Amino acid sequence: MFPAPEVLKFGLVDLLVPEEKVQGTAASVMAQWLTVPDHARQITKSMMHKQTTDKLVNNREADIKNFVSFVSRDSIQKSLQVYMERLRQRKQ
Repeated sequence: MFPAPEVLKFGLVDLLVPEEKVQGTAASVMAQWLTVPDHARQITKSMMHKQTTDKLVNNREADIKNFVSFVSRDSIQKSLQVYMERLRQRKQ
């Protein structure tokens, strides 16, 4: 949806490589990651995600209430019913 340089600029990817070098580059980067001890990588990921995790945990009850309120609407229940019926028909 976006040009590759923009995706790189916004940090959605770490690196741009020509298509013919994708597998080799991926293997090289993976080899570098595998040199980092597992526990260090896990601690780093936990630290990086802490703010998001805390927000999710702190807002859990409100999120549950919003979800239940949303899925309990008649229009949503009807849509889910139609969807489930279509799934049943595919299995037959």
